[in-house]
Amino acid sequence: MGTKYCPNCKEVVITKALPNYTQVDYRGIPGKRREIAHLVEDGGCGHRWFTVELIEDLLFTEDVLST
Repeated sequence: MGTKYCPNCKEVVITKALPNYTQVDYRGIPGKRREIAHLVEDGGCGHRWFTVELIEDLLFTEDVLST
């Protein structure tokens, strides 16, 4: 569990990253596409959305910035 911005509630709430994820390519950078849930049983709205997690070190290399 963690906290993230819920696009449905428009506030930072307690969320859960669901266990399955897929590998994606974002502008040449490998990342994880995760489903996030604002669970009803935790007092949430039940909304689910996706995030993409990228490796920070790869975001700030000259090779990536020049593409």
